[in-house]
Amino acid sequence: MKTLKFILFSVLLLAMELTAFAQKARVRQERETVVLGRQIERDTTRSGRSLKTYVIAPKGEWQVGATIAYMDLSTENSEFMLIANGSDASASVLRLAPNVAYTYCDNQAVGLKFQYTSANCAVDAATFDLLGNFSTSVSDIHARTRSYGGHVYNRSYIGLDNRGRVGLFMDTSLGYTRSKTVAYMGDPSDSYTMNRKFSLCFSPGATYYPMNNVSCYVAIGLADISYNRSAGYSNGEITGTRNFFRIQSSVNLLSLNFGLAIHL
Repeated sequence: MKTLKFILFSVLLLAMELTAFAQKARVRQERETVVLGRQIERDTTRSGRSLKTYVIAPKGEWQVGATIAYMDLSTENSEFMLIANGSDASASVLRLAPNVAYTYCDNQAVGLKFQYTSANCAVDAATFDLLGNFSTSVSDIHARTRSYGGHVYNRSYIGLDNRGRVGLFMDTSLGYTRSKTVAYMGDPSDSYTMNRKFSLCFSPGATYYPMNNVSCYVAIGLADISYNRSAGYSNGEITGTRNFFRIQSSVNLLSLNFGLAIHL
């Protein structure tokens, strides 16, 4: 009889513990429910001004995606080369950057991005004539650049609609890029330039969610502050070095990137 009472008491105690655990889990689940498009309240006690923003990137979300940019120019389809008479020139730029990010709070994400860039330029023959004021001819010029880099970035979103579909963002990134540039006339040579760059960049953009877990976005480099170290090589030996800081702010179409991300 005592054994039966002990078993019943143990079962009752276990049932009470399971009930309490289930209630805690249900409360936690309700508290962690994601509400896209929820308006984020701002403290306006000091300035009296505020901008309405909605949740578009909820806390605890992982983002995996990539950006890509490609540009191809030639004298056959570009108006930029109209001043070159009888020219045969082309240039192409490819930029690919996979990335991963984590949203540490609503509309704020931190991530890591790796970037590969390839650029090629060739001028087989061209005569530049500025309406008789200046004229010169060039031929058989080739240049190519390959670069690799890594960036840590913080992305701040501003949700524009109460459905969590459309928004703006600003990327602030700190990165390192290593590039090799080869330029020559006529036959290829062993001369090249190595550049190492540490940079702080600011890139605004816009994003849209066509599906709940997929977003597409576009971003453009607006400004950057960088420290550069360049070294020239010929036959494996250093021929010269240059160290310099650069601060620039401009809208450059070559820094326009299109991206796609999956949200987990």
